[in-house]
Amino acid sequence: IDISGDGPNNTGPPVTPARDGAISRGIIINGLAILIRPSVSTGPLDQYYAQCVIGGPGSFVLPVHEPEDFAIAIRQKLILEVSGLPPPPTLQLTAMTPGADCLIGEKLRPGFLDRIYPELDR
Repeated sequence: IDISGDGPNNTGPPVTPARDGAISRGIIINGLAILIRPSVSTGPLDQYYAQCVIGGPGSFVLPVHEPEDFAIAIRQKLILEVSGLPPPPTLQLTAMTPGADCLIGEKLRPGFLDRIYPELDR
């Protein structure tokens, strides 16, 4: 699965159970974090993608900082996926880095979590 975006999850179910379900079925999730106009209110998007969105063996997230870098990032993503080679360490963010709130997108939608997951402890 290829995920790209300029913000955290803003529709659908919470991202981590969806990601974990895909990974449990052997699906690899890669991401493009579009940081052209980053929002400081949700934290670093590439960190959110690394900790909350991508997953599976060899998964990676590529940050896009400038509009002119988008085509380069798409090409690099395709090369990495087709080649099966691991991404260089500078492109690989680990899920072990503390800090990302995987429910930040859901928390920005008033009442969403109460309707979908009333048992969640917030």
